[in-house]
Amino acid sequence: MISPVDAPSHLQQAAATPWRIGRVDIVASGANALLHDAPSGARLRVTGARLSRDAHYDTAPRDARIRLVRAGAMIALRARGLYQLHASAAVDPQGIAWLFAGPSGVGKSTLAYALARQGWQILGDDGVVLEPTTTGATLHAWREPLQVSSWLESEFPELRARRHLENSNDPRKRIPMPAETARHAPLGAIVFPRRSAIDALTPMSQTLALAELIMQSSQVLLADEETPRHFARLRDVVSRVPSFRLEHTQKQLHEIAITLRSATL
Repeated sequence: MISPVDAPSHLQQAAATPWRIGRVDIVASGANALLHDAPSGARLRVTGARLSRDAHYDTAPRDARIRLVRAGAMIALRARGLYQLHASAAVDPQGIAWLFAGPSGVGKSTLAYALARQGWQILGDDGVVLEPTTTGATLHAWREPLQVSSWLESEFPELRARRHLENSNDPRKRIPMPAETARHAPLGAIVFPRRSAIDALTPMSQTLALAELIMQSSQVLLADEETPRHFARLRDVVSRVPSFRLEHTQKQLHEIAITLRSATL
């Protein structure tokens, strides 16, 4: 989760915006930033699109270095007009990407994996990178292991046989991606899943779609010098790409994937 913070005194800089991604404190000024991993004390610098090691980085635990690099990559990408989203995505047999955006627990991973079982390629499980274009957008992979909840494991028996890698900061299990993956694809539709008492796929207005997309690209809320461009790019994407609300009962979610597979944009 990204949130503004009061910068620690040792990170304060002039004309800088303090904020946080998870456990990483950040002071950013445009494309430049200093990142501090609070648990380990390790630091990483971002200068434009370049990441460089700072104090205690080399001796920090592996998970701390991963946190710093992940956060640093998000900043560097944003400076280039590329935006990391909290979303999953799958590419259909025609090479078109479907984006599933929303908070944790709404079924993003289930949809992506269910579609992979129907012959699609997984582009991202818990994150993707959005590149706005003059005609819409291209999605790029943001590689992370598949997050496997108890429900997902029970619905897809083949996942039970996989050797699970525990994440102490997340009750869900992560395993190496057990399906064919894609690196990038043009975006054809944005889907916002939501648990409900019914199963329905309905078009969404551009205004509502933009509001929901902002929540999954929360760096746009930083109110820094990149914010106007970030907001405008997201607005352009929802004006050019159709958006849908997917309401589901969870039990039918893997069956809904079959319906999406047969849908035409």
